[in-house]
Amino acid sequence: MRAASASQRVPTSLQFICKSCKALSNVQTFEQASDGAYFCRCESCGTKNQVVHTGQTPSQPGLLPVTGVIQ
Repeated sequence: MRAASASQRVPTSLQFICKSCKALSNVQTFEQASDGAYFCRCESCGTKNQVVHTGQTPSQPGLLPVTGVIQ
């Protein structure tokens, strides 16, 4: 039996709608900007969407509210 690879993708259920391209995107990771704001990158266009960090993990279902775009 093989051990699971550390680079294996975890299925995601947490999503957001990109403010730039309006695509529905899966949350891969939460990143934090220098000002403390949390953001997720859009899978389609790569835009950094500032999201409300609710404490959910990417594997939990839900739609995150997007409050803006980080330049």
